[in-house]
Order: sequence, then structure tokens, then C-alpha cells
Amino acid sequence: MRFKKRNALYMFALLVLSACALCLRLTGLSAQQQLMTSKSRLRETFISLVQIDSGSENEEVIGEFVAREMKTLTDEVTIDEAWRKIGGKAGNVIARFHGNVQSQPLLLNAHLDTVMPTVGIKIVEDGEVIRTDGRTILGADDKAGVAIIIEALRTLRERNLKHPPIEVVFTVREEKGLLGAKAFDMKRLSAKYGLVVDGMDEPSVIITRMPSHEIFEVVIKGKTAHASLEPEKGINAIVTASRAIAKLNWGRIDEESTCNVGVINGGRATNVVADTCTVKGEVRSHDIKKLEAMKELITKVFDEEAKAVGASAKVTFERLYRGFTTSHNSPIVLAVVKALTEMGLQPRLKGVEAGSDASVFSEHGIECIVLPTGAANIHTQNEFVDMRKMHMCAELLVRTIINFATLHQ
Repeated sequence: MRFKKRNALYMFALLVLSACALCLRLTGLSAQQQLMTSKSRLRETFISLVQIDSGSENEEVIGEFVAREMKTLTDEVTIDEAWRKIGGKAGNVIARFHGNVQSQPLLLNAHLDTVMPTVGIKIVEDGEVIRTDGRTILGADDKAGVAIIIEALRTLRERNLKHPPIEVVFTVREEKGLLGAKAFDMKRLSAKYGLVVDGMDEPSVIITRMPSHEIFEVVIKGKTAHASLEPEKGINAIVTASRAIAKLNWGRIDEESTCNVGVINGGRATNVVADTCTVKGEVRSHDIKKLEAMKELITKVFDEEAKAVGASAKVTFERLYRGFTTSHNSPIVLAVVKALTEMGLQPRLKGVEAGSDASVFSEHGIECIVLPTGAANIHTQNEFVDMRKMHMCAELLVRTIINFATLHQ
């Protein structure tokens, strides 16, 4: 009797395993590739986030929403007073999670603000694609990143998955020049490695390199005169600026560097020789020596052209952020490459010409990479997310966290 019962249980187990194997074949995924995160819950969180207007300087409401979500997962949640340094009313949201394995701590980051307001947003869903009716941006940059981090943390907790101590920082005012990250007290962090979820739409594209970025302003002082009665007595600042601009190279300088003149203002009337002209632009490069060379050349050319006609040129530069390159042998890169391989995806490690909070954290000694979000056409009213890709990005984050913990046990 016992034999028959044991045999029946054995046969039942075989049937269950066979059914599972059949499901895996139908989905085209191996057991190792099965997704742990919930797409429906991720979608629900994302929809809730994009309906909160959070253009830069009014992130207070979304910050409180995210803080409440974090408090369902950990008791260690605070909102700092970044607003005292950068204005507005909102602060960065910080949360801490104790690890369940011996491992180095890990930073997770996404930003709460959007490049433009989303007041009156109307969401349109077309199958797996989420967009707006075209009157506003969607705000997936970076609410998709915020939703992905929330889903990843929920998954780690409910499945009791191995993870290191985790420090989460949701920043404000990223779109205005990484201001929230710059105002954040880095002494509050112990992590030396970070995952910034603010990247590309394709799950396999990981950003390991970003350039240094500086803006410049040139103020040219000439001499005013009547443009018709005595133009000889004047020194035209606009003409002087134009001559300098014409002598410089703009656009893509080489494979690592770009340079742009974006704003020019001057003069008071068409019948007056313009005595003042202001020129504004930017320089970016992955190579700091090339960046410095571009700055020196811009300063030299404007100064020479001004002196040639008796004018003066004051050139000033301001660094917005310093570039970084995270080695492909870094533990955080190895963890994400392993995660992508587990998911059956070919890792694509690349650099981009933009900046992110990763630039600020990296400058403070935290090795960062930027993970994808599934968001496309960002900063435009054609912005959208593909939930299939966004779901894969959430899965990638979870697996990267697990792998990082395993590598550092």
C-alpha cells in the first residue's frame, strides 16, 4: 500500500515537472530566464507616478508618494532638505534596506522630476505601449526608473531573494542640472557602487561612460555710436562676436567631444552700433584634456578678435558635471553582464554624450553604471514606454542586485 502511494506521488511529481517544462518551451525561456518581477504591478505603479505632475521645482507631491511606497518596505525612510539649497519645496527621498547576505552596500538611484510639466496628462494605452494623447510629455524620464526600483525592491522582499544592504536615493531637480544630487549630503552613503536607472529604452544597453560638461559665457564690450552719422566712432560687439564664432569649429569635434554655441544677444536698436554682445554655449568631452584644450581655444579666439578692434572679451566657464568611465572589470559591470546573459540578452556597454545623477555620484567615489528603463523619445510629446521592455528592465535590476551580492559574499 505504501509502495503504491509513493509511486502515485512520484507520478504526480513527474506530471507537474513535465507541465512546467512544457510551459517553459512555450514561452521560449529557460528556467534561469523566467521573470521574477510583476509586469501588472509595475504598470500600476508607473501609471500612478505619471499622473502626478512633477516638473522641476514641484516634486513635493511625488516625493511624498514615493516615500509612502518606501515605508511599506522599510522603516528607514527620510526626505532631506535639498530645497534649502536649490529652492522649491521638495527634497531627495532616501531609503535604506538591510541586506540578508554579507556584502558591500549598493546604491540605487532615479530622479523624481520631469523635463516639462504634465498638467492635464491623458494616458493612452495601445497594447503594451503607454503614451499620452500628444498634448504633454509622458514623464517616463525618469518615472519609469522610479517604478522599476520600487518593483525591484518589492520583488526582493516578497521572494526573500539574496541582496546586499541597499541605499536608495530618489533625487529632485535632475533635469535642471543634477541639482538634487549636488545638494545631497554624500556622507549619508556608504555604498561604493551604484545603479542609476535612467538610461536607454533597450534592456541590453548599459551606459558605462559619460562626458564632462561645461557651459560658457562670453561678454564682449565694444563702443556705441550712431550707425549712420558716425559709425566709424563705434566698435560693434556683435560683429566682433561673429568673427570669433566664424573662426571656431562647432558641432562634433571628434568621436569624444562636442562644442556648441547656442545663444547670442546684443544691441539695442538698428540705428545704434552695438556696444555689448553676450554669447553662450557649451563644451563636452569624454577626455578632460580635450575639454581643457577647447576651453583655451575659445578663450583665445574671442580675446584676440576683441583686442584686434579695441574691444574686450570676458570669457567664463562653469562645470555642470564631471565625466566618468566605469571599467568593464568593475564588480557592478560584471554583475549586470551576468544578469543580461542569464536573461538571454547580449550585453551592449556604451558611452553617451549626456549626463545624469551618475556623474555626480561618480565624482564622489561611487562607481556607477546607468541601467535602461524602456522609455523612448524622451523629452518630447511623442515619449512612450513599451511595458515588455520596461518589465525586462525591472528584471535586469533585480538580477543585477542578486549577482552583486553573490560576487561580494
